[in-house]
Amino acid sequence: RTRMACGLLATLSACTRNRTMCSASGLLAILLDSAEKLFVKMGQSRDWDGKPLVQCIQVLGGHSVSVKDLHSWLLLVKKALGTRWATPLTLALEKAVGCNEAKGPAVTFEFDGESSGLLAPGDSRWPFSNGFGFATWIYVESFSDSPNAAASTSGRSSRWAAAAAAFIHAGERAKDMPRLFSFLTADNDGVEAYFQGKFLVVESGTGKGKKAHLHFTYEFKPQCWYFIGLECTSKQGLLGMVESELRLYVDDKLHESCPFEFPRVLKPLAFCCIGTNPPPTITGLQRQCPLFAEMGPIYIFMEPIGPERMARLASRGGDALPSFSSGAGLPWKASCDHIREMSEDSYTLDIEIGGSLHLLYHPSLLNGRFCPDASPSGSTGTHRRPAEVIGMVHISCRVRPAESLWALACGGPMALLPLTVSNIEMDNLEPILGDVSLSLATSSLSVPIFRIISLAIQHPGNKQELCRTHGPELLSQVLQYLLETLSKLESGKKEILRDEELVAAIVSLCQSQINDPGLKAQLFSTLLLDLKMWSSCNYVLQKKLLSSLADMVFAESACMYDANALQMLLDGCRRCYWVTREGDSIDTFTLTGTERPLGKVNALVDELLVVIELLIGSASSTMASDDVRRLVGFVVDCPQPNQVPRVLLLIYRLIVHPNSTRAHMYAQSFISRGGVEALLVLLQREAKSGNNNTFNNCDVPQNAAKWNGSSQSKSTNSRSLLKPASSEANCNRETPSVDSHESPSHDGNSEPVSTSKWRLLKNQFLKNRSGMDLPSITDNVQNNVYNIDNGDGVLVGIVHILGALVASGHLKFASLIAKPKLPSGFLTTANGEGNTMFEDRVSLLLFALQKAFQAAPRRLMTRNVYRSLISAVINISSANDNLNLYDSDYRFQHIPLLLVLLRSLPYASRAFQARTLQDLLFLVCSHPENRSTMTSIAEWPDWILEVMISNHEMGDNKDSDGVSIYELEDVIHKFLLIMLEHSMWQKDGWKASDVDLLCFCLMWRQQYTVQNGFQWLGGLAWETKELGKQKAIRSNA
Repeated sequence: RTRMACGLLATLSACTRNRTMCSASGLLAILLDSAEKLFVKMGQSRDWDGKPLVQCIQVLGGHSVSVKDLHSWLLLVKKALGTRWATPLTLALEKAVGCNEAKGPAVTFEFDGESSGLLAPGDSRWPFSNGFGFATWIYVESFSDSPNAAASTSGRSSRWAAAAAAFIHAGERAKDMPRLFSFLTADNDGVEAYFQGKFLVVESGTGKGKKAHLHFTYEFKPQCWYFIGLECTSKQGLLGMVESELRLYVDDKLHESCPFEFPRVLKPLAFCCIGTNPPPTITGLQRQCPLFAEMGPIYIFMEPIGPERMARLASRGGDALPSFSSGAGLPWKASCDHIREMSEDSYTLDIEIGGSLHLLYHPSLLNGRFCPDASPSGSTGTHRRPAEVIGMVHISCRVRPAESLWALACGGPMALLPLTVSNIEMDNLEPILGDVSLSLATSSLSVPIFRIISLAIQHPGNKQELCRTHGPELLSQVLQYLLETLSKLESGKKEILRDEELVAAIVSLCQSQINDPGLKAQLFSTLLLDLKMWSSCNYVLQKKLLSSLADMVFAESACMYDANALQMLLDGCRRCYWVTREGDSIDTFTLTGTERPLGKVNALVDELLVVIELLIGSASSTMASDDVRRLVGFVVDCPQPNQVPRVLLLIYRLIVHPNSTRAHMYAQSFISRGGVEALLVLLQREAKSGNNNTFNNCDVPQNAAKWNGSSQSKSTNSRSLLKPASSEANCNRETPSVDSHESPSHDGNSEPVSTSKWRLLKNQFLKNRSGMDLPSITDNVQNNVYNIDNGDGVLVGIVHILGALVASGHLKFASLIAKPKLPSGFLTTANGEGNTMFEDRVSLLLFALQKAFQAAPRRLMTRNVYRSLISAVINISSANDNLNLYDSDYRFQHIPLLLVLLRSLPYASRAFQARTLQDLLFLVCSHPENRSTMTSIAEWPDWILEVMISNHEMGDNKDSDGVSIYELEDVIHKFLLIMLEHSMWQKDGWKASDVDLLCFCLMWRQQYTVQNGFQWLGGLAWETKELGKQKAIRSNA
């Protein structure tokens, strides 16, 4: 049995003629009946390898399958669901629908390669004096003179190498050069095209044995359908020279164009042969070179028609039979817009090429030994030039699988969807989960069935059936059922389908409609952009979906905008990847035994924002402005603390876009679309939240936090909570991916903690992983365990946006250095926004930022916020994780932001204060302009006195962040001395009031130190006295 199946497979694969004869004899029905007996009835599914039999069904079905045979095929798949042959039979149907043979014309000429061909009548003149054109569809069965690998490689490199390879292989087998066509005179002058190996060669002769050859470099493959177009242009050049060019078109594209010596023939056309050369009985010819191939309609033009018409001719396909009468095409009988447009374009094309057409032979017109000419002159009877059959030329008629699917049932390919459903609810016919084994079997068929539908709906009739039966909505329902079934069946165990296969099948289904943007957008919105449906799947599948969307953003940006992709993704992000439950939040948890880590939820948010960022980047200026408005609205309305910071950083990346034009447009759109007001709302929200971390307030039952699950769970009583990593008690303390970063409470009732514990946290300020860090989203996605927020992300995003707007000049602060004392809140704006109301809003924004710091210092004044704020002050990028102020000569540039930092400093932790004072100390030491700026602000030196007072009020037992009060006082001491020395060296600097204040600060610090009995700072009194003496001496002088 195995040897018979393998032999039959070899026979069917040998040539089209074998498949045509077997198909006509009903062999496919016999094979399907045999497969049913072997796979289902006789229980041979385990004992015998039936792959050769399945391949026979696939090869024969790809050639031609009737509606009856297709129905039997699908019935066999249904009966084989309990065996291991259901999936191979479905895959065989998929390959049959998408095979290369199914892409050719439905009716073709069959040239046997022995003596077959078409001989058209001659002409009383040479019809190609202005050039010629030739177009056809061809399926070469085999190349008898196939070049070896080296010749094939050289042929792809240049036409000279192709010529050398062809001549080397010619040798004694020069007779094996099958002709594509031959246009010759009685003296063997004219033009011929033939295959030499896998390369096409055009040869011209002008008498006296003079011939010219042109070897094209395109390598043709056997048993593949190609549209081949050849045209030669002949133009009269300067000095009477004739300039000729030969072009090769392959599959509606111009592949090669090169100079060619077109023969100047004065004698009449004697032989016009297709698929062969003139018979050897003619005087002067010694051999016949027939072609072993199938050919579709054959167009012969008296002049070149150009690349545009050649491409339209190829796109129309080989099934069209032109009718050059007034009713050609019948576009008014079209059943849909797409078919009407195709008919109108076909009708227009016939009119345009009708005047240049010399001969047209269509295989459906072959009658006996003659094929009538279908060109305008032949169809009207002006010139009757039928082609005569040489040898045996058969006609191959096939019914392609896509056409059989259209005629199979109402809905066309949608009739395959029941094979993906295991059970239905009888009351409403909704799909439900049935028997486990049957559900596994039907689910495994879903991917090839989706791919079959994507191939089938490229046929106009199938697409019309899809629209008529509300296909997108039906596909969405089936896909949702399938995803929920997979989620329940997998249960954390072995996967049923590979994630990339399912996503790739849906993507191919959505991208299949190239010529119908409306249907394509509808498929995108119902199948790909509905995150509610996909949120029930596992993390890997959702990540694959989002990465696939990111990969095709630039190719499908127009379609995604038509589908309102940006708003759908933002809404889906808020509903599916939530931390704080809302009324319409989707509970995606099921009883699969696995928890839903918060790090993975945030990683999905990051992947989704990558899609949004690419989508905005590919949009036009008008659309991008609307997109920024949507982002602004999202950060105001969305209460999710894991999403708002990331969207803010997305807005920041748009404002600092490498393209200055787009960056300017994004910044202007942000300001004009209410961005400043949105930041005010966010700051007010942060101030009201106080020091309470949103992620610490997640009140979800630990045993209910499951990752895989149904998106249709509508339990409103359970308050589900997301847990970072594997923590069970505290979201910050016990999560291995998050380090605690809480600064010490200023409440004096806190209990003292052991020194060893706080020594472990001494460097936490410099190495804190909390908050939304600025490094790229890719890093967060790759390190899900660290991708957890701790409450300062909104402030980080706001400071980044504010700093970027200031650095780019969209919010411009007035020059503050020239004034001896700077008034706080003095600023202006640029770019047409310089009105008083807008200035008040920006001033209010700075004030709100300061108040937010003061309202929640433990949560908001963190390492990330400080890094973004000091970067904005000195106008550098904080994209790098390590901010190093020792690399360059930085200067204070944006003083209002510096004032916000200084005014908020007394409320911060000692670690924050120490880090800030150390950096400010280095900055003022590095450049005198920074010292002048520091002494010029109105808050100097009040802010540092407030820092000292706040630490004095805190006392000595509040070193919870690892920085003692003595270390902080030492930094303050150094800072005061540097600034006092700077003031004393200035002209009339001893008259400045800040000298008195500095002396007061130093004396106050000395008194405080002596009162507490710390003698190691006793040298401060002497330094203060010395500075007082210097001031007295200068005043007397």
